[in-house]
Amino acid sequence: MALRIYRTNLTAEHLGQAIKIWFGRREFDTQLLADQKTVLVQAKKGGTLATVAGMSYALTVRLKQREDGVELETGAGKWLDKAAAGTVGWLAFFPLAITAGIGFYNQGKLVDELLTFLEHYVAEVSG
Repeated sequence: MALRIYRTNLTAEHLGQAIKIWFGRREFDTQLLADQKTVLVQAKKGGTLATVAGMSYALTVRLKQREDGVELETGAGKWLDKAAAGTVGWLAFFPLAITAGIGFYNQGKLVDELLTFLEHYVAEVSG
């Protein structure tokens, strides 16, 4: 989980749309949900076989409008699935443990890539 505060004049809705596009360019299925002050972007990648093997990705990004900018929090929806697939893999089928570990690593890397994108995006657009 990552928590960041972006001091910017950009809105949570604006950043949510940018994040949705960013995920879309990486071929993730996305949805954006918004109310008055909070925007949720949910992204997932991987079908049934990827889920069973522990290789699916899922990430939720919550953006909250603040007076001085936007607060961002990320949460990975499939981390427990990966841990469970890894445990089953060690006990029953060794390759599942490897794919679960790769999925776990890639999901953490995805958060880092998203945060790097946002740092550059906010700096460029806020200018």
